[in-house]
Amino acid sequence: MPQEWAGESGRDRAVERYVQELLVRRPGSRPELPATLLLGPRGSGKTTVLRHLADWARRAPVARLDLAALGQEGRKPIDVLAALVFQLNESKRDFARLSFPAFGLLTIAVAARMDAADRDAAVRQMEEALVGPPGSRSEVINQLAAYAATVLGAPTAVTAALPLLPEWRRHWVRLRVRWRLARIRRRSRGGGSVDGFLIDLNQRYGDREAAERQRAEAVLFDAFLDDLRRAYGSRGGDKRRTTQCLVLLDNVDSPLGNDFLKALLDARRKEAGAPDPLLVLATAGSYPAALEGFAFGGPRRPGVLPGRWPAQEERFVPEQVVKGLMVGRLRDLVRHEVEQQAKEALRSAGPRVPVPAADNGVQWLGWVVYELTRGHPAGTAQLLEALLECPADEGWEVRLRQVLQPSSDLVDALLERLLPIDASGELMQALARGAAAVDLAQAQAGRVLWDESSARVQEEFNDFCTDVLRTMHLDGGEEESDGRTETPHPLLRLLLLRRLAAVPEPDAAAGGAAGGVDGAAGIRGRRAVHAALRDRAAAAGEEATAAYHALAGGDLAAAAAYLDDAFDRGTPEEWCAELCRLRRAPLAEAGPALDQPLWERYERLVEHLGEGAVEQRLRTITRLLAAVWIGPEPPDDPRTDRVGDPYRDPLGDPGAELYGEIQARFHTLAVHADSVPWTSALLRKAKQYGKEPWL
Repeated sequence: MPQEWAGESGRDRAVERYVQELLVRRPGSRPELPATLLLGPRGSGKTTVLRHLADWARRAPVARLDLAALGQEGRKPIDVLAALVFQLNESKRDFARLSFPAFGLLTIAVAARMDAADRDAAVRQMEEALVGPPGSRSEVINQLAAYAATVLGAPTAVTAALPLLPEWRRHWVRLRVRWRLARIRRRSRGGGSVDGFLIDLNQRYGDREAAERQRAEAVLFDAFLDDLRRAYGSRGGDKRRTTQCLVLLDNVDSPLGNDFLKALLDARRKEAGAPDPLLVLATAGSYPAALEGFAFGGPRRPGVLPGRWPAQEERFVPEQVVKGLMVGRLRDLVRHEVEQQAKEALRSAGPRVPVPAADNGVQWLGWVVYELTRGHPAGTAQLLEALLECPADEGWEVRLRQVLQPSSDLVDALLERLLPIDASGELMQALARGAAAVDLAQAQAGRVLWDESSARVQEEFNDFCTDVLRTMHLDGGEEESDGRTETPHPLLRLLLLRRLAAVPEPDAAAGGAAGGVDGAAGIRGRRAVHAALRDRAAAAGEEATAAYHALAGGDLAAAAAYLDDAFDRGTPEEWCAELCRLRRAPLAEAGPALDQPLWERYERLVEHLGEGAVEQRLRTITRLLAAVWIGPEPPDDPRTDRVGDPYRDPLGDPGAELYGEIQARFHTLAVHADSVPWTSALLRKAKQYGKEPWL
C-alpha cells in the first residue's frame, strides 16, 4: 500500500485547523455550526483526510462513516443515523459520556417486534412531544421506557440500545422502569450486538412504505438533535463539554449519502433558532444531488470550484452556499509538499535505495514527481512507491520511464483511480483520443474524432468534460494553477497520451491493435489523431492550433515555420507565449525511443537543417523549439507562460541537459532582433533557463 502521509501536508493541516476552530467550545456558547462539504475528485485524499481527523479528534465525541459502503450493504438513513449515534455514545476518558434517551427509546420501539400500528403510534407520539411542552416529552419517554422494560421478544434491539440511555441513578424516568431496564442490562452480559441492532432496525423498516419510513427517519433525526441540545444545554453539560461533536461523512454524493444529507439538513433547519453541537464535515467526489434543490441553495455555478486556497497563506476557506452549509474543495498537493513526501519516502527506504545522482537528488526527485503528477495525492503516493520498488541498481531516469510504460501496472492502477468508477471502455478510448487535443472543448468540437462513435459514448464524454471535479475548470481567479476550462487533470492526460502512443498507427495496424484504442472514422494511434486535428485546425484557419498538432505529430519544420512567421507579427510577449504553447505539445517520442542518448534525439530532430539553404533566424528558431519541446518546463513567467495548457512531461530531458542549448539560442535571437523590446524579452526568457528547474 502506498504511504498516505495523512495529516502531514499543509493542505491537511489547513483543514485540521479549520475544524479545530469550530470544534473547540467555550462554556455558555451556542454557535451555529455549519455543515461543511469538502469536494474532491477520486484519489484526492478525501478518505485519508477524514481518517486523520477521526484519529486526531479521538478524545472528543467523533463519528466517521462511509456512506457509499453502507449503501452497498443495503442500509437506509435510519440505519446510518443509528450507527452515528452509537459512535458518538462511546465512552471517552476526558469527556462526559453522551446519552440519547429520546432517540434510544424510540429506536427500541421501532426495532422491537412491535405491531406496525403501535410502532407508527410511537413515532407520532415522539413527533408531537418534540414540538410540544417539556412535560409531553417526559411523558412519551416514560411510556417508551416502560415498553422497553417489558420487551423480551427482541433482546438485541433492547440490550444494544441500553447504553444510549442516561445513567440509572439519574431521575430521567420512573424508578420501577429503571430497575427493570437495569436488570435486563445485567442479564445481557455486556449488551447486545450493535450490528444486530442495526439489522433488526433495517428489517423493521426496510420493507415498509417509503412514506412511513421517511416519517420515522425524520422523527428519529429530530430526537437525535434534541438529545444533543439537551446534553449540552444542561448546567452540568455546559460546563463539562469543552468540544462539539464531530461527524465525518465520506461519499455523501452516493445515493444513501444524498438521502442522509438531505434528512440531516432538513432536521437542522426545523430548529434554526436552537443551534445544536453537531460539527459535520462531509466529503464528495461530485456535487451531491441533495444540494441541487432550491431549498439548499440551488445548483452550483457551472465551471466554478467553490472555496479558495489563498496563495500567500495556507488556509482552507470554504464558501457559504446557504446559511448553515459551507462548500469547499480539496486542492492537490503543492510542490514543496511533494518534495517532503519524496524525502520521507527515501528515508523510509533506507540505504538499499540510493539517492538520485542529480544535484540535490532529493529535491530533484520531488520536482520530477510533482511535474508528472501535478500534486495529485494518489498519483504522487503510487508513483513514489513504484519508483522505490524498482531494482536498486537501476538509475532513476530508467525507473521513471519503466514505471510509466503504457502497459505498466502503475499506469493501469492510476487510470483506474482517476477515471470515473462507471467509465466504459469506449469512454476511456474516447478520452485517450481527446487527450491529444489542446483541451476537451476542442476534442468535443472535433467531429473527426467522433464520426463512428455512438451517441452514448459522446454523452459520457460530454458528462466528463462538464464535471467540475474531474477536469480543471477554473473561474479565472486561481493563482496556483494555469489549467483552463475543460482541461483534463495533467496526470490523467499524461497517462491517456501514454496509452495513445502505444496504439499502432494505421499502416501498422493491419494485424490488429491488441490493447489499443479504436479510433473514430478509422483513426488510430497518436500520429493519426494529431494529423486529423491538424487538418481540422488548418481548415478552420487556426494556425496556432495546426502548428501545435504538427509538432505533436513530429513535424518540427512546420511548427518552426509558424513561429518564424509569427516573429514578424505582434509583440515579443505574444511570440514568447506562442513558443510556450508549442513547447507543451505532447512529445512525439515515447517508450523505447526515450532510452536513446538525449543529444542523439535532439540532433536527429534538427538534422533537416543541414539540407539546402535555411535562413539563419529559422534555423535558430527550429533548434530553440526542438530544445524547449524536449526540455523540462522552467520556472513560470506569468507574462508569457500562463497559456492555459497545464501539460508537463519532464522525461524528455529529466536532467535539464538542454538548458544551455536553449539559453544559447535565445541569446542568438536576441542579438539579431535589433529591437530593444525584443532583445529585453528574449534575454529575460533565456534567464528562465539559467539554473536547474528543481533548485
